[in-house]
Amino acid sequence: GALVGWTKGFKATNCEGEDVVDLLREAIKRRNEFDLDIVAVVNDTVGTMMTCGYEDPHCEIGLIAGTGSNVCYMEEMKHIELIEGDEGKMCVNTEWGGFGDNGCMDHFRTRYDQEVDSGSLNPGKQK
Repeated sequence: GALVGWTKGFKATNCEGEDVVDLLREAIKRRNEFDLDIVAVVNDTVGTMMTCGYEDPHCEIGLIAGTGSNVCYMEEMKHIELIEGDEGKMCVNTEWGGFGDNGCMDHFRTRYDQEVDSGSLNPGKQK
């Protein structure tokens, strides 16, 4: 999929709007050291849950508290209105680090929040 924008500490030129899978495939090919393909692009939260789920199939939550804050969890399909079908489970990535990006939380932000945000690599994103 196309990269919409960077968050956290990531920054690279000429990537926004580009297909990150294509960019990664091209970079791997240039190295000429690996024979592999990309089957999924996931963020740190989903990757954490998948890694733990590999060891423990009962793992149903991925939590990041450090590089940002986010959680994902396994939800029963019958509770997900946007998707057809009721069988099985699906990973729901909350992206709660972006909660308030639309301005609904601005009246709660302090001058310290604003100072940290303005000093970040991507001011105004995931405040």
